[in-house]
Amino acid sequence: MDLERQSSFDAPAVKRVQIKYFYMVLLFSCLTAAAFAQSGQSGKPKLIRDTDAAEGIESADVQPAKERNPALAEQNINIGNFYLKRKNYSAAIQRYLDALEYQPDSVRAWEALARAYEKNGDVSKAVSTYKDFIEKNPDSPKSGDFRDKLADLEKKSKESADHR
Repeated sequence: MDLERQSSFDAPAVKRVQIKYFYMVLLFSCLTAAAFAQSGQSGKPKLIRDTDAAEGIESADVQPAKERNPALAEQNINIGNFYLKRKNYSAAIQRYLDALEYQPDSVRAWEALARAYEKNGDVSKAVSTYKDFIEKNPDSPKSGDFRDKLADLEKKSKESADHR
């Protein structure tokens, strides 16, 4: 009988423990919710890195358009040419894009950018670059040369697509 008494549970005592545990959990959750509300934080977690951009939310630290500066454009073109010779095409592309921000009508920057895209294997961006130049500068003396290069690139891209 002793063995039986030791192994059996007092049902009302177990129920009281369960009720006390339930109230403790409830009290703890209310206290943490109140503390969280007092801290001034919303229920939404803080966003990390570029999540705002991914969600389409405008950020306050958007860089303004760069002021026209032909000297800085030329400097970026020269640095881009250095990277192009070293076959660091992505760095060259970035420098040429920077040059175009400083001088949007720079024929050298447009031509170098298209060449860098082509060498990087991104023929579609090279084609797009030539088209953008022709569209933005239709009266430029280089527009004819750019049209010829565009036709050659489109022909090459069509031929490579046919071979696949």
